Formats: sequence, C-alpha cells, structure tokens
Amino acid sequence: MSKIRKLADITLALKKEAQAANHTFAQHLQHLADNGEIDEGLYDPNVRNSAGQSVDAWKQLIVRGAGLQPKGRNAATTVNDAFFRQDDNRILFPLYIEERYREVGRESRNGLVLADVVTDVVPVEASVVATQLLSFTDDENADLARVAEGAEYPVLTITQGDAVVRLLKYGGRLEASLEAVLNASLSTLDRWLLKVRRQADRNKIRKALDILRNGDGNNNAAPNVAAAGASLTPGDFIALLMKSEGYGADPAVLTGSTEALGTALSMEGITGAAATAGEDFRQTGTFPLIYGMRPKLPPQRSVLTGTRQLMAIDPAAALTQHYDPRFDLVRYEDIIRRDLTAVQITEMLGFSKPDQGAAITLTLQ
Repeated sequence: MSKIRKLADITLALKKEAQAANHTFAQHLQHLADNGEIDEGLYDPNVRNSAGQSVDAWKQLIVRGAGLQPKGRNAATTVNDAFFRQDDNRILFPLYIEERYREVGRESRNGLVLADVVTDVVPVEASVVATQLLSFTDDENADLARVAEGAEYPVLTITQGDAVVRLLKYGGRLEASLEAVLNASLSTLDRWLLKVRRQADRNKIRKALDILRNGDGNNNAAPNVAAAGASLTPGDFIALLMKSEGYGADPAVLTGSTEALGTALSMEGITGAAATAGEDFRQTGTFPLIYGMRPKLPPQRSVLTGTRQLMAIDPAAALTQHYDPRFDLVRYEDIIRRDLTAVQITEMLGFSKPDQGAAITLTLQ
C-alpha cells in the first residue's frame, strides 16, 4: 500500500489488512508506523508521554491527525464533534472505543485482577481448543543431583488433555440512544467504557476462579489442605505452602470467601494491635502480606462465595487464556455509518489449566 499521508488514507481496507494479519487495528497501525509507512506529520517516534514512553501510533493519529486531545481541555468535546463532524475522523471512533476499553481497566487496591489468575494469552482461530497438561512429580527420580552418568534426565511431561476449552463471549453493551452516545462527552464515554470493562473482567475472573478450583475437565481440581481447626495458625499456612511446593508452585496471591479471608486477616500476627502490618492496614486500607501472599478480594458470586476456603494462586503458573483474534471488540462498519442504538463490546475467549498446582485451597474446619 502507499504511504499514509492523511487521515483519509486510513480506511476499512486497512482494517481488513489488520484482520488478515491477526492484528488489532492499533497493532497494525503501529506496525506501519514502525516501518515508516505513516507520514511524519501524523506520527513522530520521538514523541513521549509524561512517563517517558513512546506514544502509540493510534493516539498520535487522533491527536496530530484529527487535532483531538481526549484528555484535559478537550475532554468535554462530544463524540459527535470529535468524530462525526468530519468524515475522515469516523473510522477513529471505533478505534478509540477499542483501545480505550483496553486501557481503562484499573487495578483495584485489594481486588483480584486478570493478571493474578492468567499467566499467558494465546490466540486461536476456533471456537473449541484442545487442552494441554503439564505433569510435575517431585520424587527422587526428579532430583538432578542424583542422575548417574549416562542415565536419562528426568523431564516434565506435556500431555494432551481429555477436555476442551470452549470460547465464550464476554463484554457488554452501552445501552443508549444514538443521540445520547453522540452527544456524550469523551470523559463520559470513558466512564461508560470503564463500567463495561470492569463488569467484563469480573465475569472473566469468576470463570477463572471456577477453573482454578474445580479444574478444566481434565481431573485437575485444585489440591486441598484441611486446616487444623476453625481458626487459622501458622502451621496451616506452612502446610499450604508445602503443598504448593510439591507441585512446583510459588503462590503470591491469596483469595477466598469473606469468612475465610476475614479469619486470615484477623490472625494476631497479621493485623493484631501490636502488628506493624496491622497499623499500616488501618491507615491505608491495603491488605498486608500473609506469609508472602497478597490477599485479594474475589468478585461477588464467585465459586468461593459461601465456602470456608482460601485459595493460594501462583500467577506465574496460572491459567492460559485463549482468544479469537478474528473478533473485533466493536463492529466498525456499524459505528462508522452511525447505524447504532448501542455500543456493543464483544470478546471471544476461554481458559485452560495446564498446571494443577496453579492454585491450592485451604479449607477451614
């Protein structure tokens, strides 16, 4: 294709090129920019943000090409004025929705986020994905120090699982009339997108917790440790960490039901009156570490709700998220021609659990 010299050169044909390459539109634009295919008047690789990071091509196209700065003094600009007063700007609106939706998810102070339960993200072009299992057994044959000269080295075995992952739809709809969407300010649109993103993430985390606890259909439910009693002791957590170590895991996140987390945080050594961590918790509201694990709140109505269980998660050995890159977050054609009564955001994804030790549960008596 010829070099992109003006916004009119950014068309749906370019969007189809991105789909053919399994890229998001923003990724494709960045690829073109990195290869000098976007005019320097629209993209300057030397532009940095306040953190000293290079500003993405899609953002520069909005700011330098359309003359729009979505933050600061232009935040009150309406969607209609920003994207539909000039025909060349229309394709930037679905691009803006997609990328702002990806950006606006913020980590809550004490809540679980996807990075706590998902280790890697894999694109797939199918609605059903075969699973793989990582088999780990810690026995004397796995001790490399005991391997005799010329003998076979022990290996970790990857096997094909019996179950499959089915990709499901996640996302949401901004139920509003066309006039309401077009007349909304960019700052209001961002707030709407944040609400949809947070709800979608809660739904994903609920599903991820279910798979961490009960497995993905490959007989790989989370191993469990029974607490010695209704209260919790250091010995219970030592048993939990030892169980995790036996599966080659190193949990850094601790979640659980309201009762179980409350019991854990009520231990005298954690948040007692004399505990340093307890004073910090009372002043900042940030949960203190419990034996090296950061307590995090699960979403309401998760698989842990109403149980007496804690779950220790190793984010480095957690779930694999599979997604279909052929699905756009939004329908570009409908939005560009203003044929919408709602902005619908859709993702197709599912989870698998390669490592049984990704999570270990601790059940109070």
